Amino acid sequence: MYNTIKTIVLGSIFLLSSFNSYAVFPEYNGTPVIVQHLGKLDWPPDVIHSEPPPHPSLTQLVSNDVNDLHGDLSCELIISTPGNYHMALKDAIYGTTEPSHVGLIEQTGTPSQFKVSICWSTSPPISIEQIMAEKLQFKNISMIGRPSLVMAPGSVMNTLIANGQADGATKQAIFSNRGNVMLVRHDKFIDGPEQITNICDLGRPEVRVVTPNPDLEPGSFGNFSGTIYNVAAQNNFGCDAQELYDSIFQWNPTLLDLTKYDNPYNIDDVKSVFGRGPTPQGTGAKWVASSRIMHRDIPYALCHDQADVGIIFYHQARYIKETMAATGCNLDIIPLGGTIDDPQPLPGNKVGTIFIAKVMGSYAKKVNDTRDDIYDFLTTSPVWEQILLKHGMVR
Repeated sequence: MYNTIKTIVLGSIFLLSSFNSYAVFPEYNGTPVIVQHLGKLDWPPDVIHSEPPPHPSLTQLVSNDVNDLHGDLSCELIISTPGNYHMALKDAIYGTTEPSHVGLIEQTGTPSQFKVSICWSTSPPISIEQIMAEKLQFKNISMIGRPSLVMAPGSVMNTLIANGQADGATKQAIFSNRGNVMLVRHDKFIDGPEQITNICDLGRPEVRVVTPNPDLEPGSFGNFSGTIYNVAAQNNFGCDAQELYDSIFQWNPTLLDLTKYDNPYNIDDVKSVFGRGPTPQGTGAKWVASSRIMHRDIPYALCHDQADVGIIFYHQARYIKETMAATGCNLDIIPLGGTIDDPQPLPGNKVGTIFIAKVMGSYAKKVNDTRDDIYDFLTTSPVWEQILLKHGMVR
């Protein structure tokens, strides 16, 4: 649990659009309940096979993601990047039919033994630690090696440059998002009497709000929680911004029996903490937080009825809505300015930018050459701009 009182400085987290000028978010001292994974969501793999692959596959949805792959693995070119735009990066690296793009890995990467092996992680911004450790752990797998290319939000990139880890001369913006939206469980609110229509509805006692983890993903948490406060403060929705913020982020689960949360194998007891199961504890936890990776945990909490609504990047909300619909989890997007097809972020709705830079250090010539190809594509190619637009982002 998280009892630390924090003040998050906006200007050091992301570049903001001109109307997002708040310098400091309000403090919080509430305690969220952490997302509990009682199962898994069926995320699609990067490469979709029309037929079973000719090679052996041990992947199982629940029991064997990476449990039976062990050891230290490495690639020649390692990319460390935030995960929120993974759908666009996948198209850039593997290729896509719309727009027509062969894919960087086909042009420069692993299909030929004479090309460079490429690996990339899409996670919270961990590049500072990953470059220092030259290692990244996934269950039983350690990916060994120093990243040579890094993408990050402004504050992380500035730290990388100040640390001498990234080359400041190569820092460039590769995309901006189109602000944040509310992602809402369809069955609970859109068709029901307790419909969510604007930011003020998040303050209702029965509305469960899910956010990134405030300690492990402070940048995303600051972005989304600050959007709640600032959109309410800078627009006439009829509620007090501080009262709205406090109703969520000063919440403390003193009325919940959290001992029932200790044993994840007692599913009914765990569900009770979220207001579900045969003996629900009221309406459940008001504030639910991600366990580690918000672009996986927020949709999990919504689809598994641990929360009702989350603030999230517009492009992520689009991808999550479309992807989860195939699994039977129906979600709806409520814009915070503009429409679903054409978001126009309201004042206070934070717009963020992601940067790219080359990592300092010595690498083999073929690694440097391939890194240059990827860097040039993400900073100059009109095809990359089309890929971004397809997924709801802009250059």
